[in-house]
Amino acid sequence: KKSWILIASLHSVFKNTLLFAEGGQCEDTINIANSSGYISKLNVRNSFADAVDFDFSKLYVFDASISNAGNDCLDVSGGSYTIKNAKLSNCADKGISVGEKSNFEINNINIDSASIGLSSKDYSKLFALEARINNTITCYEATQKKQEFGGAFLKIMKLNCNGKYLNDENSKVEILENEF
Repeated sequence: KKSWILIASLHSVFKNTLLFAEGGQCEDTINIANSSGYISKLNVRNSFADAVDFDFSKLYVFDASISNAGNDCLDVSGGSYTIKNAKLSNCADKGISVGEKSNFEINNINIDSASIGLSSKDYSKLFALEARINNTITCYEATQKKQEFGGAFLKIMKLNCNGKYLNDENSKVEILENEF
């Protein structure tokens, strides 16, 4: 039995919101655009493609748990995003993808099994206090992907990951403490 879940929001204000989805068969299981506010719990499992997509929004998420995404677990663009705690697993492509002039901050992130753990691209800034990344091909990347944008910035205060990284000449990466 397949579910066709798409939770979409446009021009919404979230206040202590709980979002749960499972078995999404759309391009994005949860898509939030041009919105703002506070999401206390975000839980998404078994997505066909991207599990969560935030676009042109200003959002704070207290706790995120995302597993089994056919593409990215969390994809954000064109906004400002803060996540307190996140646990991501089995992301077919990226654990977190930050693009198109986004500012993204995360306090505590655990990623288990992804092609790329953290990705900052196209004039975006990604800041992580603590990142534990396991079973990935690439721990992190900071790159210019689209011609109309420039490089990206990625800063991790404390990283635990044993893998490669990608950093092009237009981008900057700062890793203050690597535990591995």
